[in-house]
Amino acid sequence: MARIMVVEDDDELATEISDMLTMLGYQVAGRAASGEDCLVLASQAQPDLVLMDIKIRGNLDGIQAAERLKKIKDVPVVYLTGFSDSATLKRARQTHAHGFLVKPFRVSEIKSTIEMALFKHHTEMELRRRENWFSTMLQAIGDAVIAVDNQQTVVFVNQVAEKLMETGGGTLIGAHLTDVFHLLHPHTREPLDLVERVLRNREPVWLPTGAILARARGDLPVESSVAPIVDTEGQLLGAVLVFRDTREREALLEQIAASDRLASLGTLAAGVAHEINNPLTYVMANAVMVGRELHRVEKELRLAPSAERLLQCATTIGRLRDELTEIEDGAERIKRIVTDLRVFGRPETGQSSGDLISALHWALRVTRTLFTGRAELELDLQQVPTVRGDMTRVGQVFINLLANAAQAIPEGDAEHQRVYVSTSRVGNDRVLVEIRDTGVGMPPEVLRRIFEPFYTTKPVGTGMGLGLSVCSGIVAAVGGELTVDSTPGRGSTFRVYLSIAPARTLEPSASKSDSPTPRGRILVIDDDEIVAKSIARMLCGKHEVTVLTDGRTALPVLLAGGYDVAVCDLLMPHLNGQELYDEVLSQQPELARRFVFLSGAFTAEASSFLERVPNPRLPKPPSMAELERCVHSILVPNAHRSGCHAIPAKRLLASHQ
Repeated sequence: MARIMVVEDDDELATEISDMLTMLGYQVAGRAASGEDCLVLASQAQPDLVLMDIKIRGNLDGIQAAERLKKIKDVPVVYLTGFSDSATLKRARQTHAHGFLVKPFRVSEIKSTIEMALFKHHTEMELRRRENWFSTMLQAIGDAVIAVDNQQTVVFVNQVAEKLMETGGGTLIGAHLTDVFHLLHPHTREPLDLVERVLRNREPVWLPTGAILARARGDLPVESSVAPIVDTEGQLLGAVLVFRDTREREALLEQIAASDRLASLGTLAAGVAHEINNPLTYVMANAVMVGRELHRVEKELRLAPSAERLLQCATTIGRLRDELTEIEDGAERIKRIVTDLRVFGRPETGQSSGDLISALHWALRVTRTLFTGRAELELDLQQVPTVRGDMTRVGQVFINLLANAAQAIPEGDAEHQRVYVSTSRVGNDRVLVEIRDTGVGMPPEVLRRIFEPFYTTKPVGTGMGLGLSVCSGIVAAVGGELTVDSTPGRGSTFRVYLSIAPARTLEPSASKSDSPTPRGRILVIDDDEIVAKSIARMLCGKHEVTVLTDGRTALPVLLAGGYDVAVCDLLMPHLNGQELYDEVLSQQPELARRFVFLSGAFTAEASSFLERVPNPRLPKPPSMAELERCVHSILVPNAHRSGCHAIPAKRLLASHQ
């Protein structure tokens, strides 16, 4: 239970807020009416979060109190204010507040704001912990070392190398290196004869990122360097190969990359709210108007029909059709925004190649609001071939670079500032994405360190110095290159070079079945009654549909028989979709194959479950066409399952980008 401290000089309002917090299940850690009392109380009550009114009693206002509080205790602050002037908000933002509540506010607003602030604070703390751990581990890790003579005979192996190569007891000494040590290229899996090259050219070389050490009990990703061993007289004695296992580091880098994406959500939150609220405004307005007009049409039709009255009703229905089209358009826009956020927060999909332009458009959509008031975007996106790499992670690179470009341009002169984004093909095997801004630029001493982990020029609390380091690692991992040019006062240019993926021969797809969908009995199971009824309405014109809102109730109904398809929500209280499926599978395996799963969020547990079952699955909200295709695929088992086949859960969201 989170402990919340309330700083508000209006006693009546402070009492009301405290009552709200108690009703929502939080513990009120105390109340203060001045900045001075706030600092004393915070050290005694140890709150998890402070709700801070900006205008309070005493010599310190809420913003000054928050600044001093941050110096003595790392506690998140959410401002309560009835003022929204730009100067006040600018001061408040500089204290790195975790949220704002503008008076008057509703209970739902205070709940969501507190939970987002607590989550953001927890994410920041966890990220700092991981950064410290990762930095310490990099300093302490032991490298594997193998030394050979100029005939590539092994003369020395340390214990780390023996462990990684799964040998021991000095068995490698005296063996020819190529007989016991097999390095492969990460993409082509061709042998890498680096030692021979070093002995021939007498110059050190480094392995390509992601190189593979082939072993009897499984391949090992490694990074390595090879250098010649030369005595003081210049005589070549052999070569030394230094390498390390990169599995743990790659896992940590992926965790840090995921945390970096989640941390960036705080920057994007205001823009996302704006993007959702725009279509939501006309969706709600049109829904109200459709309801009123339908009520009026109903009253007209209950009267004695006349040609004039019927014509008026027909005209009204035509207008309603336009309003319903706008509602559908708004819902699709909101669905796309939510899908973008899902993709932003999920782990990599493991795809080896993808459409660069789609990934770039996704990044531009997610970051578009960051440029408001700062700069105009100018795009020159030429069509380019498919490139190597997971497009979710490549898209993350573009999001970081676009966000940096926006942050490099001060607010207030958008008409004369520009961010240019272009794509082009470079030679026969590479594609270039260029992101150029007209911002403040960087001096040479900053430019030299720009890709170093944990290096940042931003104020404390606004950046960890991980963004560009993560970007560099992602690009290097797919065989690409990230470079930057910058001039103080004239802006920066980031260039992302990516390798073109080999052309693939497309297998002929199965022709779509023309078989009509037979009428079936369908059970819709979703704990949200409105959602369940909506799904049922999509299907009831062609099928007999029953709705249940509890998995426990649905289990005996399903086992009693009579249903051809079960459309089931995956995340439900009491008995969720996975548990319901497993119960049915243990008793009636054939019935379990007739489940279609729906979910609005795919947790790690849900994703793991969906990877092991062959059933169709769709994200919420599904379109009518998607839902009908899935039902058709079960009622007509041999039909082509385009759009609803068993996509691995970790790839599901990518299909909706």
